[in-house]
Amino acid sequence: MRFLAVLMVMLLVFSALSIALPAPGRYLVKGDARGLRVQHEFSGGVTAELSSAEALALTLRGVELESVPLWHVLGRQVSASGKGKPGPAARVSFPSDQTPWGMETVYNNASLLSTSGGAGVDVAVLDTGVYKNHLDLSRRVTQCKDFTRGPVKNGCPDGYGHGTHVSGTILADAGADGLGIWGVAPAANLFAYKVCGNDGYCWSDNIATAIRHAADQGAEIISMSLGGDAESALVRDAITYAVGKGVLVVAAAGNDGPALGSIDWPGANANVVAVAAIDSSLAVADWSSRGLNDGDFVIEAQEVEFGAPGVAVESAMNNGGYAIWDGTSMATPHIAGLAAKLWQGSGAATRAYLQGLAVDIDAAGDDPATGFGLARLG
Repeated sequence: MRFLAVLMVMLLVFSALSIALPAPGRYLVKGDARGLRVQHEFSGGVTAELSSAEALALTLRGVELESVPLWHVLGRQVSASGKGKPGPAARVSFPSDQTPWGMETVYNNASLLSTSGGAGVDVAVLDTGVYKNHLDLSRRVTQCKDFTRGPVKNGCPDGYGHGTHVSGTILADAGADGLGIWGVAPAANLFAYKVCGNDGYCWSDNIATAIRHAADQGAEIISMSLGGDAESALVRDAITYAVGKGVLVVAAAGNDGPALGSIDWPGANANVVAVAAIDSSLAVADWSSRGLNDGDFVIEAQEVEFGAPGVAVESAMNNGGYAIWDGTSMATPHIAGLAAKLWQGSGAATRAYLQGLAVDIDAAGDDPATGFGLARLG
């Protein structure tokens, strides 16, 4: 009671002096976390949602707090098709193009288009979840987990549609009837990890936990069509852990272009393959974030690595139908899918192989808009 009284006095004093109180939000609590509802546990502490009063109380007790960045998905819907959700075997929606222009672009040649690739490769998609009963994805989902409600739980409901769309580009298999849409690596396995809410916002501690979990579960590739302006130490450390286990980590460059250095985290991490967006004429989208590439063909922090189809991309949707979206979110899965199809035994080897396939599509050399260029077959 005495502590609460002191806290109330402190709140009044802070208010009277116009001193900024700690902002409400999610924090990494590095010390005594008694009485808190823990979201995730890390070696350096636990994360929890705190009000201003709770954050102040912990600070007064000498507990160190570190703000956890809130990121967001990096795609927006342009149009949609399909009415209602299909039954377990009944198709009620059809794509306008079974092999969307993005898939055809990374394959580069109609004769190279394939309905196979990625067999045995596990791709973890960290996003808003996945509509796992979509006819074009249901046979691909091998894990479906939720990291948004504390410790990992079963289930990956996608109330936003973004994660379903991204997953379709990577590995949709057209369904058992062969009438649906095709992804780049339609034989790969999907680890559907919900790390973002149905509003498209994603706490970085959820992401960090899912990255570590994916690596421990044997994922070869982690695909993240999300990001933000502030780096997360928790995500950075998780990426280092995953890459150390041979995982290839791919992420969106961001939609904040065209200024140099507008690339988002975690794409800005040198251990991550950052993907920018191009349109069907292979021109870079004006809104696609740029890096700080120095032309040396060595990927460092805050550099874009590839450009890939990210404008008017058709893929699966969470109503069982299809939708067209824009964003570096849509570019990212083209590279993740190509990596799954061409898996070289480790993340490092596959990354180098993709770099060797890239062709210039913007300024010559390792440019800030598309890095090495467009990675494609043929």
